Amino acid sequence: MDRKAQMREIKINSFDELFDHEREILERIKRIPNGGHLFLVHPFMLLADIGVELSERAKEEIVQQEPTLATVSALPYHALRRSEKASRLRVHLRGLFQRSQS
Repeated sequence: MDRKAQMREIKINSFDELFDHEREILERIKRIPNGGHLFLVHPFMLLADIGVELSERAKEEIVQQEPTLATVSALPYHALRRSEKASRLRVHLRGLFQRSQS
């Protein structure tokens, strides 16, 4: 049984709703080998891998806040995900994204 199948799925319908589940999502990221790096490389793919389902609206709102995410490539994510080695450089996430200034 894969790791995702063991986790309760979290459905996110908006950027703000993401923060309602931030603590649990950060804990899931910590449990994934190279989780912080994977989040930096392609957050949408990592979130899907850890059982977080983002609606199209949520993705659009995230890209609105972080425009560089509109063009991220899946190739580095897949390469790092397949890697058997933990990175010597540690990434500790304290939050998922900067909160909107509205």
